Amino acid sequence: MNNTTAYDTVKQFFDYYLTERNIDKVLSIVSDDIYSLGTGEDEIAIGKDEFAKLLQQEIKTLPTPIKYEIKNYHDKSKIDGCFDCFCNMKLIMKISNGSEIHYSTRFTGCVCNENGKMLLQSAHMSEASSYQEEGEFFPLKFASEKTKYLDKDAKHNLWEIFCQMLPGGIIGGYIEDGFPLYMVNEYLLKMAGYSSYDEFVKDTNGLVINSMYEDDRQMVVDVVAKALAKSNQYEVQYRMKTKDGGYIWVYDIGRKTVAQDGRDAIISMLVDVSDQVKTTQYLIDESTKDSLTGIYNRKGAENRIAEALNNSSEKYVFMMVDLDNFKMLNDVYGHAEGDKALCFIADKLNSSFRKTDTVCRIGGDEFALFVSDCLDIAPIEEKIRGVIKEYAEMIKQNYPESNSSVSFGGICTSGVKTFTELYKKADSVLYEIKKSNKGTYAIKNM
Repeated sequence: MNNTTAYDTVKQFFDYYLTERNIDKVLSIVSDDIYSLGTGEDEIAIGKDEFAKLLQQEIKTLPTPIKYEIKNYHDKSKIDGCFDCFCNMKLIMKISNGSEIHYSTRFTGCVCNENGKMLLQSAHMSEASSYQEEGEFFPLKFASEKTKYLDKDAKHNLWEIFCQMLPGGIIGGYIEDGFPLYMVNEYLLKMAGYSSYDEFVKDTNGLVINSMYEDDRQMVVDVVAKALAKSNQYEVQYRMKTKDGGYIWVYDIGRKTVAQDGRDAIISMLVDVSDQVKTTQYLIDESTKDSLTGIYNRKGAENRIAEALNNSSEKYVFMMVDLDNFKMLNDVYGHAEGDKALCFIADKLNSSFRKTDTVCRIGGDEFALFVSDCLDIAPIEEKIRGVIKEYAEMIKQNYPESNSSVSFGGICTSGVKTFTELYKKADSVLYEIKKSNKGTYAIKNM
């Protein structure tokens, strides 16, 4: 006869189940016709196969080992070799930051001798509370139900414990104008450079939308609204403002939920992807930007202008820009000084026109300028005259022997739809300017 007691079987069961999280070992000490009842509404299994599926589902959800303490253990014999067992249990789950979550529950079960081996025939986990969310397992129950009875500080601390287990910042907002703040964890505060929750609330006025970079806010609102109209989850990437006035790029994946006060809300996890964005932008810049001046190269300009042409029916201006007598500047003052002159004109063009316009270096001392949605060319002409004047003053002061100047020649049209055709037409206007009156400009309507 096996001398294993009912207590030994119960303890071995919880060793395998909670501490080792080993399904095969658990099944080795339970009866084929076991029935179990957990704390969740659907946590019921009749027979070893259903019990195995229940274990697989639970351990997949929570693979972390769980410490336990058995208290007030009692058993009594029903018939020879069969025992009803009861005990209180304290479950202890350690999380990544070293903190522990403690949870109390109760166990009742039946252990019987089957062919000389003590096996668990029934198992029932219960708790004092009568309420539990559908689909929850008892080690996780504390996170949702017990929070109803905690004060504000305790709830905040409990959220922090769980949020620290996740690989990103956690933030929640009600699905209302501006997304009023629902909750935020310490990791997110740290990501954004805040030292306290109150400091974050003050800077954002309690609205999640105010934590986002201004230019990205409407985009985020649109993405979230469109996604939630189809499902309960969204994904979006945007810039999040930091305490020091800067921003970081974040990847935000969120899900719709219902807050305890019955209001619709979203809870999302934010991961800092600034390094990835910088790497991607670097690779884009390498292929589309001019390495010397930092403005677009021909490839980058062609792509950008093609997109603008497809999305606009208004008139636009395309200008070719050339530095006159640039070879003389290089010969007299050296190529290093020539590079400075190229950077000067690139900077002046870039700062004089809108961010939506396109300034590029075609190659050598040849540049191009595309101004979209041009209803009036007078402001453009004024800017061109300003660039010509500033370049002339810079040359007079730094490179007077070169007699270098800058010439513009271009077209104002709405009919040309390819970069190659724009280039040819504008270049012919520039050729006339350089031939007859260098250091000036001309814009022809077509």
